[in-house]
Amino acid sequence: MTVFDLQNHNRQLHTDALSEITVSAALGCFDGVHLGHAALLKTACDTARQNGSEPAVWTFLTPPFPGRAKQLTGLSEKLTLFAGHGIRYAFLYDFSEVRTLAPETFVRDILIGQCHAAACVCGFNFRFARDAVGTPDVLSSLLSSYGRTLHIQPAVIANGLPISATRIRSLLAAGDTVTAAAFLGRPYSFCLPVVHGKELGRTIGVPTINQNPTADMQIPSAGTYASTVTVDSVAYPAVTNIGIRPSIVGDNHVPNAETHIIGYRGWLYDKPVTVSFRQRLRDEIHFPSLDALREQIASDIRASLDTFSESESSIRSRS
Repeated sequence: MTVFDLQNHNRQLHTDALSEITVSAALGCFDGVHLGHAALLKTACDTARQNGSEPAVWTFLTPPFPGRAKQLTGLSEKLTLFAGHGIRYAFLYDFSEVRTLAPETFVRDILIGQCHAAACVCGFNFRFARDAVGTPDVLSSLLSSYGRTLHIQPAVIANGLPISATRIRSLLAAGDTVTAAAFLGRPYSFCLPVVHGKELGRTIGVPTINQNPTADMQIPSAGTYASTVTVDSVAYPAVTNIGIRPSIVGDNHVPNAETHIIGYRGWLYDKPVTVSFRQRLRDEIHFPSLDALREQIASDIRASLDTFSESESSIRSRS
């Protein structure tokens, strides 16, 4: 078990420091930290205020079934999002620590014994313990036997179906970043270091940054997107192309994200940079000449600036 104090610069806590703490814990994997998860986190915070405990999250250090599904959010981003929703403590477990436990052992030794849970919150489809035999009803009964309570969060519905990480992955795979953002409650984004590319954009007056998503990340489908890049707390409109290019060795292909940051001039190599996707502009195109490429990029820049202006206007109208 690893425990972080999210409201204190993610300070890692020793188990001895937990002896005087009780928590109301939201339980789950939380990939994407989408609007369904936000409802869980809010209930945990509300419950903590009511019973005098601290709001917390119980989740995994790494995905419990690596390779089964591509990931929407890494651990660092999850912790930042948890903190933004008001969560104080994050209890992080290796899946191997809990995968073989019986339901009662999980509740007695993990949730109560180690996490000091006064109450828990889980989704309607939460499963736990060996062979996923634990259901919300089982969890409620076991917690009640120890004088604890469980809040079962109903589904958050969008377009007639529950919001889920699976749906969001499908939307991104189809290039629908607008609907994905509506389900996430924010634009889909990734934060990756800037790497050296072919520097073709620089030769035609449109410098770009290159980033290499990893194989386990769910990214938008190949194409060109209006995006936003934040550098030193300043948000810049941008154009991002997601493409598949041949790798240096072998016949494998690796995804590449190439972004032109409109109005920014600076050195970003080796720095982690966050790119947020606003709207798909077009499919990938192979250009017959550099002039044709230059003209298309100019058109993409105008389109991205238009969507950026519309977004800013929408924010001002709501404030």
